[in-house]
Amino acid sequence: MQLLTESSEEFGLTKGLSLISGKVVKIQTKKLLVPNVGWNEVKVIKQNPLFANFDTKNINFYHVHSYQVLCKKKYSLAEIDYEKKITVCINKGHIYGVQFHPERSHKNGFQLLLNFEKICNNLI
Repeated sequence: MQLLTESSEEFGLTKGLSLISGKVVKIQTKKLLVPNVGWNEVKVIKQNPLFANFDTKNINFYHVHSYQVLCKKKYSLAEIDYEKKITVCINKGHIYGVQFHPERSHKNGFQLLLNFEKICNNLI
C-alpha cells in the first residue's frame, strides 16, 4: 500500500510509484505503542467488492507497521482507530492496497484474497 503513494518518510524521504496521491508518515501517538503490532478492528467506510461477503461489524486483520498512509478520503476504503483514524485500505480504479497482512489474518484474510482474485478476474 505504501509503495503506491507519491512518497515515504520511512528510511529517509523516498519516492513512491505515485499511483495514488498521498504520502507515508510515521504514526504519531501518545498512548499506544508504535509499531502497531497485532489485531485491529477494521471499519469499512466505503462499499467495495474487496469487502464482499464480510460481516462488516466484525472485521479484524493482523497489522505490523509504524507508518501510515495519508491520502484523500476518496481513496480510503477502510480505517482503524489507533488513537486517531488511520487509513488501512486504499483504492483507485483497479489499484488496491492494504496496510494489514491478509496472509496472517486467518478467515478474514482468506476472504479478502478471494475477493481480490474475483475482482482481478472481473467476477464481482
